[in-house]
Amino acid sequence: MLSMPEVAHPSAEVRVGAAVATAPASDRDLLSLTSQLCFALYSTSRAMTAAYRPFLEAMEVTYPQYLALLALWEHPGMTMKELGEHLRLDYGTVSPLIQRLQAHGLVESVRSAHDRRAVELRATETGAALRDRARHMIESVLAEVGYPLETLIELRDQVGALGARLDAVVAERTGRPAAQ
Repeated sequence: MLSMPEVAHPSAEVRVGAAVATAPASDRDLLSLTSQLCFALYSTSRAMTAAYRPFLEAMEVTYPQYLALLALWEHPGMTMKELGEHLRLDYGTVSPLIQRLQAHGLVESVRSAHDRRAVELRATETGAALRDRARHMIESVLAEVGYPLETLIELRDQVGALGARLDAVVAERTGRPAAQ
């Protein structure tokens, strides 16, 4: 089992009513790279993608293409706009991503039976066949990491909650609705 590296945290005071709590002092400054949550999330995301890379290469898809397939496996028949919303990508990014998946025979677009103007996206039979390989990839990487599943679920949920709070902050600043 892998152990988590120790990370020093910047010292900080937190006021709770009249009382003042002080976090443990450290030689780390608030602006040090290792103190940054954003950097920890960024570098962990890159490490996760690197751990998936050999599996993705064997499936002949990129990480963004894999994410698109995940969304389409879960919600077949999404429009390009809906897929972009799920992946938090703009149309200009999603469109070429889907074009490459279509060129590889993994995704097809079909006219909606309910609205002939709308085009729905679906994984092809070939694209759907990658599900078992994707499941194997996830199980393999998680087994190699060695954390209990409950820890990983809690971590995922905490990161998701942080993302939702950050979306709310950005929405409040810009006057736009928060991302779903």
